[in-house]
Amino acid sequence: RNRADLKLPLIDEAIVERYYQKAAIQAVCQHFSANHRKALLVMATGSGKTRTFMALLKVLIDRGWVKNTLFLADRTSLVRQAYNAARNHLPDVSITNLTEANAVPSARLVFSTYQTMIGKISGSDKDENGGKLYSCGHFDLIVCDEAHRSIYKKYQDIFTYFDSLLLGMTAT
Repeated sequence: RNRADLKLPLIDEAIVERYYQKAAIQAVCQHFSANHRKALLVMATGSGKTRTFMALLKVLIDRGWVKNTLFLADRTSLVRQAYNAARNHLPDVSITNLTEANAVPSARLVFSTYQTMIGKISGSDKDENGGKLYSCGHFDLIVCDEAHRSIYKKYQDIFTYFDSLLLGMTAT
């Protein structure tokens, strides 16, 4: 009810400036607007997938579509790279990197490897009330970096546990 229209998103050109990045953001916004819950960004290596995601996330936050986001990658180096990009491009969003520090439950943008998140949803991490640290409805958007690596079957529990929009990013 509180979501604003995504048909003509205001894209932050300080984050992305290339026409194809803007077109990708517009396409994902239109896809989500049409009540699709999954989208895939296929962009060549070096074309700015991470920056495109950051600008898309800013649009989704500004339009009331997303409050909490989970960014997943299969290697800590990819998690660290995206985390550093978020610190630079989204300074007003609280972030945490689960691979390097304890979870900050109030963080709106959470970075993790698949392995770490499996541990968080099936392990003993609890919130201040003794409940699960991340409930099934905690995240509004899950982003999978390098989605082509057939992670879906191996880490399917993550995607069936969380009820959210899903964005895959890949270069192939």
